[in-house]
Amino acid sequence: MVGSVSRRTLVKLAGAGAALSAARVIGAPAVWGQGTAGTIKLASVTSLSGGFARYGQELERGIDIALDKINAKGVKIGDRTYTIKKETFDDKTDAGTSARLVEKAVTSDKANMVLAGLGSVIVKASIPVAQRLQFPMMTHWAQIDGVFAGQKGNPYMYGAMPPFSYYYTRISEMAAKFDGPKVTKAAMITPNDELGVFTSRDYFPKDLKAAGIQLAGVEFFPPRTQEYGAALERISRLKAEMLVINCYTPEIIGVFKEMLAIGYFPPVIVVEAPTNLFESLGDAINGVFVPAFWDPSLDKTKDEFIGTSRDFAAAYKAKHNADPPDFVAACGANNVVIYARAMMAAGSIDDPVAINKAFKAIDGETFFSGIKFGDDGLNQKGVCYPAQFQKGKATLVYPPEVRVAAPIHPYPGFKK
Repeated sequence: MVGSVSRRTLVKLAGAGAALSAARVIGAPAVWGQGTAGTIKLASVTSLSGGFARYGQELERGIDIALDKINAKGVKIGDRTYTIKKETFDDKTDAGTSARLVEKAVTSDKANMVLAGLGSVIVKASIPVAQRLQFPMMTHWAQIDGVFAGQKGNPYMYGAMPPFSYYYTRISEMAAKFDGPKVTKAAMITPNDELGVFTSRDYFPKDLKAAGIQLAGVEFFPPRTQEYGAALERISRLKAEMLVINCYTPEIIGVFKEMLAIGYFPPVIVVEAPTNLFESLGDAINGVFVPAFWDPSLDKTKDEFIGTSRDFAAAYKAKHNADPPDFVAACGANNVVIYARAMMAAGSIDDPVAINKAFKAIDGETFFSGIKFGDDGLNQKGVCYPAQFQKGKATLVYPPEVRVAAPIHPYPGFKK
């Protein structure tokens, strides 16, 4: 009969339609990089909840700005031009969860790029994963030398921030030059974890010795505690002119609130990170020093995607109607720029050997800083300058050739 279709024909047509539909998902240039265009799959394993959520949320802002800029131009590899598509996974500020999500991103999700975790206490669990899978990846923000030392000579995890051993070097150098009062002794309060142990044992004492400052003592507290009073009481008896609060934002806020409660303020106070401190502590944070790795005024380096630091700051303000509060978002953007460049240099989005070789060979700059990875995977060309909270914003104050404002000394709440 005219117009009739046999059952066998229907099955064939259905099969052909299914195959065509599958091809649109699996084989299409817009997804897997076939033909002249393609997509690079980026897995961002980060902390959107838990103790590091403040950092994770700001890092994602920076990543999104980088994706806007990179995708507008495309990542050119051979005769193909790629865009980057991001999927974000919340590790809940848990090292074990982060490591499992990182492994899943590589083995099941087949991500081409993996940004693996935030904070050295989290990333320490993912470095063995990268090593075992021999898959090059970057951390959002981790820089403790001792944590990265286990991959020395054969890195697969790369960190764009400078080594943590640089963290307090210039701050100690600056503090040694202060008068009224002079800084002769320093103390540290820190958690008894990788951050605290490596810093208090290996890095901070060397910085103080080079600056001619005596280490008066270190007080440890258990990670994730909310009790800092006893440690601060013991530190106050040391009569040190400089106190370094070497911990992450949630603990910094807790320590500082305890200092406010007991009225203990030495002439120089240094914190490990700036994120959300003014929002949480108000004017009390003004006069406190913090290491800084980026500032819009540090505009001597650039890249082809974002431009200079001032260009990034302008893009941030255009997107969020506010200036970048600190360096964290810029750090997130920097990671994606470096990763894209490594793939361009490797000539591949899915050859881990070539991409890892490209990471090791990088010697250049981005809008964020100079970039050259050491044999442990940390950026040996990263910068670390002293900033100080002034009018609620972390402002570069040292050395003189980069400072935006002069340092205020002593801390405004200090009483002789």
